[in-house]
Amino acid sequence: MDNSTKDRGTNSPAMQRLRRRADYTCTPEGAGEMDNFRHPVQPAFDSEEMQGSMQAILADNIGNYVVIEFLIGSNELIRKQGMLYFVGRSFITLYDEHANNFIVCDIFSVRFVYFYMPGDRPRYNYNLLPPVSGEPGMGMAPQGRRR
Repeated sequence: MDNSTKDRGTNSPAMQRLRRRADYTCTPEGAGEMDNFRHPVQPAFDSEEMQGSMQAILADNIGNYVVIEFLIGSNELIRKQGMLYFVGRSFITLYDEHANNFIVCDIFSVRFVYFYMPGDRPRYNYNLLPPVSGEPGMGMAPQGRRR
């Protein structure tokens, strides 16, 4: 894999915009820090066993706005949203630009990833804890039914 392919997510317009912030610093090796949140060097995921993996797909799309569904336990899905900021071997980091915070998530709980077109955003804020107005898809039992 050539460098232009390997770097396409980390060089996205959204990531370039974050790198221009006064509070963003980066080492020559590629590790970075923003708002006191540090991340290691972004793995390439270009080895034969990682090609086509969830990590490789996500790493290729760093900088995109996503909503990710996570399986909690055996039957509960929760959603988190934000800009895909970093992909590690066992975790991903989302950047919630509205709240100016980072969300580190277990990659092995990821079940579905929704990618949004530039400028598009979901109708609900799935990062609010606890859910405040009964948004769909938040793992809540429907009204009137008990499990």
